[in-house]
Amino acid sequence: MSDVTPSGDLNLGIKNLFKILNKISTDTSHINVKILEIDAKLNAMDERFDKMENRISTLEDHEVEDLENRSRCNNICIRGLPESVEDGKPIDSKKKNTYLCSPSPRPNQCPRPIIMRLLKFQTRELLLRKAREKQLILWDNHKISFFQDLSKEVQLKRKAFAEAKRRFRDHMAKYTMAYLAILCVHYEG
Repeated sequence: MSDVTPSGDLNLGIKNLFKILNKISTDTSHINVKILEIDAKLNAMDERFDKMENRISTLEDHEVEDLENRSRCNNICIRGLPESVEDGKPIDSKKKNTYLCSPSPRPNQCPRPIIMRLLKFQTRELLLRKAREKQLILWDNHKISFFQDLSKEVQLKRKAFAEAKRRFRDHMAKYTMAYLAILCVHYEG
């Protein structure tokens, strides 16, 4: 048997274990710092991604609305024209190859608006100007009105000005609605 003291080797082994544990602890601390940095960067990227997603959605909404309104720039909306009558005779929609988007109105309701597509924008503008100049257009004792064909969104934006326009009319003030939804008031001429 040898007289080797195990306490010397044991102390050396314990010191080596402590060195290894200290290195592991230091490495773990560095890893935790890196994880926190990565987490912060991911959070920042997530916020940027959400902002970009919202911005893209907003741009898409505006672009779709703009494209829809541009596609309607040659259209005129005619209201008040009685339905189902042509030369005093009822129209058979099957013979005329017409496609109706909504059901026929009841006798006490206003007729559906008619959307007319013109080939030239200038023709549309001339027709709308002449209708404004004439003010009252009657056909077979029915008042006919001509309007721009506007998207639902633009109509809702313009509807917000209804009260202001009513007040201007009550005070005989002149105003116009500019495209899209801008109320222009004419002051002193």
